[in-house]
Amino acid sequence: MNLDRFAYGRPDPQDVPEKKVGYCNTCQSAIMQGDEVIELDGDMYCDSVCLMRKLGARYVGAGMEG
Repeated sequence: MNLDRFAYGRPDPQDVPEKKVGYCNTCQSAIMQGDEVIELDGDMYCDSVCLMRKLGARYVGAGMEG
């Protein structure tokens, strides 16, 4: 029996395994609970680059897209 009052404490929330809630619709990387994602028509994208790939968009310099 341990009589130290600090020997037992509240459970550490970091000991809980991470929960996957889905995958990026473009690159298929795992999306965990609490991650910031982009949602479009029910699909999740891990970042703006993956969303742009899906939409066929690209970055260009204004007036330079020749």
